[in-house]
Amino acid sequence: MGRTKEEAFSNLSGNQWTINDLRQDNDVLDTWFSSWLWPSQVFKGITEPGNEELKYYYPTSVLVTGQDIIFFWVARMVMAGLEYEKEIPFKDVYFTGMVRDKLGRKMSKSLGNSPDLLELIDKYGADAVRFGIMIAAPAGNDLLFDEASLEQGRNFNNKIWNALKLVKMWEENPNGIVNDEATVPNDFASLWMRNRINEARLEVERLLKEFKLSEALKTIYSLIWDDFCSWYLEWQKPEFGGATINSKLQATIGFFEELLQLLHPYMPFITEEIYHQLKEQNDDLSVKQFEEAGTVDEKIIAQGEILKNVISAVRDARVKNNVKNKEAIRLHIQAEVRADYEPLFSILERQVNAEGIAFTDATVEKCINVLVQKDKLYIETQTELDTTAQKEQLEKDIAYLEGFLISVEKSWATSVLYRTPSRK
Repeated sequence: MGRTKEEAFSNLSGNQWTINDLRQDNDVLDTWFSSWLWPSQVFKGITEPGNEELKYYYPTSVLVTGQDIIFFWVARMVMAGLEYEKEIPFKDVYFTGMVRDKLGRKMSKSLGNSPDLLELIDKYGADAVRFGIMIAAPAGNDLLFDEASLEQGRNFNNKIWNALKLVKMWEENPNGIVNDEATVPNDFASLWMRNRINEARLEVERLLKEFKLSEALKTIYSLIWDDFCSWYLEWQKPEFGGATINSKLQATIGFFEELLQLLHPYMPFITEEIYHQLKEQNDDLSVKQFEEAGTVDEKIIAQGEILKNVISAVRDARVKNNVKNKEAIRLHIQAEVRADYEPLFSILERQVNAEGIAFTDATVEKCINVLVQKDKLYIETQTELDTTAQKEQLEKDIAYLEGFLISVEKSWATSVLYRTPSRK
């Protein structure tokens, strides 16, 4: 190499070449040298100073790239931006992880361990493939590719689609839709779902700002699968043979739209399709702007957890004591804070098939006893109870908890005994 042909020739070793054998390369810039000018040169920034496109787009906010080219490309783009535009081209750099196979090997055609992406899309769907990769991709870390995560994405697609079919069935209810403004003054399920969405949106916003894309997707996944589909829709669905209540239907459609918008960046195809099938829309999710998340009422969130725990506990007690779901029960609640339960009665009655719910200050005899945190539930049923089996189960639970407590105390004592003293 040299600044002139003569200088370059003088730097050659050996005598097998003559100066006439040297030829200047027609491609002045090598790959990395040319790519480092990319942030400004795509808008002809260097050749056309003052260009309006460059002023609008430069600098950008985030560069997404692989960690293997930090010095080849990223650092050089920063240097070129400072030299020619007097400003860095981006403020944040997100380094993606490497996709590896189950053995931890880098995927490559030579090893034959790289799946055909188009075949995966045909098998699972584009959204499921996107979901499967993102759910298993912690920020900056390599991920081990497993088709099981794509199956999870396909199941998630089915779950959302079935939720759409359920809501459309409410609209097409043969018993019609009734206006309930006077009959349903307190819709706890809608209050809870509203606060859960607000809570999740705040969490997703925080995670995205920290570039924790996988964790944000897990938050949205849990919100839709568990909170919306498994709990909220069950609480809101019309009673068997009853009409659909209009305010509950409209609230459900509104929540569904918000959930689809949250999920849209990860699974754009199914969310856009369902968004337009829910009702006639004047816009598309791809251009719809996010609204600011509302405030969260922690009391409503806590009451929702109580409701879920009680329903699960009663259903579990039915199974253990061979009480059929179609058999109505009476539920007695011995609680420290009764006000937490009062808004939940209407949902509880339907969810656990209770013909009556009441508070009590004392133990209710001949009932199935269930403990939910600090509160006690007494389930009164017509089925004759096997108190011996119930006593044996309680004794097993006590023995397990006592053993667990002993093991924790031993672990704590050992950690204190072998703790290294701090140096001053």
